[in-house]
Amino acid sequence: MAMGIVRSLWLLTTLVVAVPVALVGVSTILDGQLPLGTVFFAMAVGFVAVSEYIYARVTDRIFGQLK
Repeated sequence: MAMGIVRSLWLLTTLVVAVPVALVGVSTILDGQLPLGTVFFAMAVGFVAVSEYIYARVTDRIFGQLK
């Protein structure tokens, strides 16, 4: 139960940061600046990937010690 809440909060904070950056990227691409828009979109995807990696490492370390 507690890990479900932690997981939900972690995902929510990740999306609160990544979605606006991705929207800036999409908006910039639609304005005709493909390289800059791609950079913003890649930053959003990279943030989600790094966040998920950190979450997996932290939870594996915590639950690995409990086993």
